[in-house]
Amino acid sequence: MSESAGKALDILFYLAKVEDEVSLARLSKETGMNKATALRYLAVLESRGVVEKRPSGWSLGLSLFELGSKVPVRALVVEKVRPLIEGLARESGESSNLACLAGDSAIYLDRAEANRSLRMRSVPGDRLPLHCTGVGKAILSQLPEEHMRAILGSAPLHRFSEHTLVEPEDVIREARRAKEQGYGVDRDEYEVGLTCYAMPLRLPGSDFAGAVSISGPSARMRNPETKERFLELLSQASHEAMRAMQAYEPNQKTLAAEVSSTSS
Repeated sequence: MSESAGKALDILFYLAKVEDEVSLARLSKETGMNKATALRYLAVLESRGVVEKRPSGWSLGLSLFELGSKVPVRALVVEKVRPLIEGLARESGESSNLACLAGDSAIYLDRAEANRSLRMRSVPGDRLPLHCTGVGKAILSQLPEEHMRAILGSAPLHRFSEHTLVEPEDVIREARRAKEQGYGVDRDEYEVGLTCYAMPLRLPGSDFAGAVSISGPSARMRNPETKERFLELLSQASHEAMRAMQAYEPNQKTLAAEVSSTSS
């Protein structure tokens, strides 16, 4: 085995042993590798998806799980949750979506359309902004404030419509509100005429951040009776989705925590 391969494996085994995010300084000290060398190997491993840089340090990445299971992680998530978003679309008559955190944005993993639903421009695989979408706000509501700030930055965010919140502090307040009320709302902020309600999809024991949502024309979605019914449907679907994912046994922490990095 070459020295380079050996050092890369040393880093991987070390990260697996600590089972936590590790700073470069701690990794260097505990592996005996100088910081410059360690950072060089970490950068290569990150480019292959086997390690991930998070705000508080380095951790193992999704590619290791995929190699071990030989099943794409996103496919596992979609397989478990798809029947639930299909049910949401049928019962609500609107579009239903599954999304998760992917770096500094959200990514749609799956979608179900109802016959009468408004056809949206986004499709599974598309990245969406976190600051002005229902799923984005529901995802942000699950993150520690320092992680939110790292993602949003300090500069004004892109304005998609006259309703878009562009100041990071306003978005953080909106995320806090979403956490308090249990759901995030997009009120014509990403697309004019479109409203979205989204609830967090959490996996206990992990830092996976996802959401399920219902989207449709604002005129229908904002009717008070309709809104209440949709939130009840979303609550039921999100709880069932979490139960479905908990039934998947192999190293749930790795599965959940790394889903977002598969698209980063």
